[in-house]
Amino acid sequence: MMCNMKKFASIVLAISFQCATLASGDSAKPYFSWDTVPVYIHFGKNSGPLSDSELRFVAHVSDFVCLEKGHGRGRSGSTEKGIAFDAKRLKAFNPRIKVLFYWNTFLNYPLYDACETVANHPQWIFRDKKGNPIYKARTLEQYNLLNPEFRQWWASIAGKAVTEYGCDGIFMDAVNQAKRPIWMKRGWGEGSENMLTQAVADMMRLANKQMGEDALLVYNGIRSLNPAGTTTGIEYLPHASGVMVEHFTAFHSQNKESIAADIKAIISAASMGKTVVVKGWPDPTFNWTNKEKMRVPSAELADEARKKIIFSLACFLIAAQENSYFSYSWGWREQHGSLVDYPEFHKSLGEPKGQARKEEWVYTRSYEHASVWVDLAERRAKIEWK
Repeated sequence: MMCNMKKFASIVLAISFQCATLASGDSAKPYFSWDTVPVYIHFGKNSGPLSDSELRFVAHVSDFVCLEKGHGRGRSGSTEKGIAFDAKRLKAFNPRIKVLFYWNTFLNYPLYDACETVANHPQWIFRDKKGNPIYKARTLEQYNLLNPEFRQWWASIAGKAVTEYGCDGIFMDAVNQAKRPIWMKRGWGEGSENMLTQAVADMMRLANKQMGEDALLVYNGIRSLNPAGTTTGIEYLPHASGVMVEHFTAFHSQNKESIAADIKAIISAASMGKTVVVKGWPDPTFNWTNKEKMRVPSAELADEARKKIIFSLACFLIAAQENSYFSYSWGWREQHGSLVDYPEFHKSLGEPKGQARKEEWVYTRSYEHASVWVDLAERRAKIEWK
């Protein structure tokens, strides 16, 4: 009898351990549901912390958020303090929300307390053969990714994002920027691409170790850049929990070949169990870099963005898999549309009834409560909500 009791207890303990392990793995991912469009919000507010109404909006619309560089710095004094302040407040409004800490791979934005450490290590800065710093946009320093000490330090800040700043992981931006041809020629030396790829992969591994197994590492990203639809950035997928497709249907990824390539990449990344964030835009010219457009009153921009959401949202719904999220705005600050209420985000969606069908450049897909039609060649789309 005693042996049977011990055996039973061992079985219960084993089952409990398995359940705990599964729960831990599930809790590491953002909450996902097909009930409505799964939404990811990514922005920063320079002037100060979010207002109560902004907090309620973000926490209600999304369970998955990234707070950008400079967030809250106007009041808190640094990005770290600003993000930590609002991460805690968002979680009070929505306990299941996942908050990412923006942490750039290559660019030394002078908005962090961490920049003080960089200033004391000149060898951590990207330089030419004469030892002169190589800047982006004339003044912005760039990191020397090939310095092992720098990589260790960079990963330690990712660790602090989780252990000290109350975030659930990092958004690792600009993973491919160091390999731009201009930097290969001016600094690294042509033919050094593989060394840089390995350096970034090492940064990811180190960051994952510092953050812990339940933390998220979402990087930017996967991108199709030319008429042939060549896709870059997929080499980092094995080292990350998620990835962003940043220029979906816009910028240099707006032609039919590139959009089709991005749709394939989204499906492929999701099939590997990765979280996929898809950044949609109102149209290829409607973004924060268009200075003339940005002179339009914000209320008018919001109305136009609401009217133009269908194409990029429909393309997302053609590609979307479990743990795929849609982000929609015309930039990365609070005034660029992340805090706009889009009616489509509140409509019943339901689970997809299989994968999309494709005939030439026309895609169709059915959900429980929506039918989606997209023509990439004509750049037209329809979503019929049931």
